[in-house]
Parts: sequence; C-alpha cells; structure tokens
Amino acid sequence: MFRPIIIRRILTRPLPTRSILKWILLTVILTGCSSTSLVYNNADWLVRGKIDDYFSLSAPQKQQLKTDINSILQWHREQELAKYSDLLNQFNRQYADGLTSEEFDLFLDQISSARIRLVESSIPTAIQFLSTISIKQIDYYDRIFLEKRTKRAKKLDTPTKKYADENFTNFIENLEEWFGNFDESQMAQLRMISDARPDNRQYWFERSKLRHQGFSDLLRSHPSKEKIKQYLHDRFVLLKKVDAKEQNISRQVRLYWMSALLRIDNVITTKQRQHLISRISDYSTDFLKLSKQSSNPLKSRVNK
Repeated sequence: MFRPIIIRRILTRPLPTRSILKWILLTVILTGCSSTSLVYNNADWLVRGKIDDYFSLSAPQKQQLKTDINSILQWHREQELAKYSDLLNQFNRQYADGLTSEEFDLFLDQISSARIRLVESSIPTAIQFLSTISIKQIDYYDRIFLEKRTKRAKKLDTPTKKYADENFTNFIENLEEWFGNFDESQMAQLRMISDARPDNRQYWFERSKLRHQGFSDLLRSHPSKEKIKQYLHDRFVLLKKVDAKEQNISRQVRLYWMSALLRIDNVITTKQRQHLISRISDYSTDFLKLSKQSSNPLKSRVNK
C-alpha cells in the first residue's frame, strides 16, 4: 500500500539550507514498505522537484542535477543500502527482547553516521549546483521562503490544546503504521507520552530565519566553490555555528524520543512487537534487494 499521507508530508515540508540529498534517505525510510522500491527508484525526481520548488531551475540545471543525483543514488545503492539492511537486522535482534537505552542510543549514533556519509557524498553535487545559482533564483528562493514562513507563523498561534491534539493525531498515525492498532487503554498512555514532547516551535521558527539569511547572504556574495564547500561542511558535517541553546534543545529532543520509545515499548503487546519486527524485516529485505539493482531499473531490465 502506498503511503500518501507520509509522501505528502515529505513533499510539503520546508527545505531551508539542508543538504539536498538527505531527502533520499528520508523518503525511503519514512515510506510504507511495499512502496520502498517505487519511491527509491524515483528519488531523483522527488529531490529535483523539491529543489525546483525553491529555485525555479533552468533546463541545464535540471539536466545536470539529474545526472549528479543518479550518480549519488548508484553510490548509495552500492555502498549504503546493505549497511542499512544490516543495521535494521541488528535492531530487530535487540528489539526482540526489549531495547535498552544504551542500545537505542547506539542505534541513533549509527543513523547519524549514515546521515553524515550521505551529506559528504552530496556536497560535490551541492557545490556544483549552488555555484550556478543566479541572483534572480536567489530572489525567488527568498520569496518562497518568506511565503512558507508566513504560513508557519500562523501555526505559532495555534492554541496549546489544539496543537497537542494535532501532535497526538500525527503521533498515532505514525505509530500505527509500525505497530498496528491500539486499544483505548494504550491510547491513554500514548497520549501522555505525546503530550510530554517539548514545544520548541518558536525557537526553531526564529532559528530558521537566521539560517536562511546566512545562506542567502552566502549565495549573494558570489562565493568560490571552496567557500561553498567550507560552508556546507561546517554546517552539515561538523555542525558548527550551533549555539548553546540549540545544543540544549537538540539534546532535550533526543532524550525525549529515547524516553518515549522506551515507554512505548512498555505499552505494546507481544503481537504489536512482532508487527514492528516484521515491518523492519521487510525493510531490510527491500534495502538488500535495492542495493543490487541499478539506479536506472528500466535500463537494468533491458540489459538482461
């Protein structure tokens, strides 16, 4: 079953100065298992469409990005997907008898390492693309960012109760994708877990404005490729320019999710645990299959 709700969130989520191709990883991981291959095999289209939304790409830019993204996808298939498969199998073995905080912490670190590898592989493509951006395209990017920021600003005024209700609805939708349906008793406990999530909307709203301004200023300064490379490496690999408040908030969010997932583990039934393990096992199998395919499956089938 294709997961239209998840896909819609991916395609409508803001793309400020994040690494262009992290969307490949997010799209694959957050999509329903049966559609993994479909989405992954169209990841270049999804990513290019997202970039086009923000920069109104020229024909040469679209063609160059298509070539570069396909190259990264092929690397990703050959070098990364088998590692994802192994990581998920390891997770399943540990989760079968209950995941400890130490095991979950290590799992998050391994995901972070995968993110960094993807970012580093994407940087050359990002440098090539960003060095071709025109002032007109930067103006367009600023305008789109402002429009989306205006919409986000309205959401900041959402009453606390309504915001909590919306969070819980999304929370349950995502959990039921993995565990199956919950009974009333479980829903009550899950509501408490959901409501404990830190509300950092205002902070990230202001932070995104600063990051956008810094990125826009960089592009307008006609930077050299070396300067763009340094910016991307500092921002997305070394995570520089992260102030103490952001570090503290990020730490709180990580601790919340660690605590939440461990509490969820105490709420679910054996049947629901097996449902999750089965879903993850399917992902592992899909990743392994995809790792052996060409980034152009149609061409691969023609050559057989």
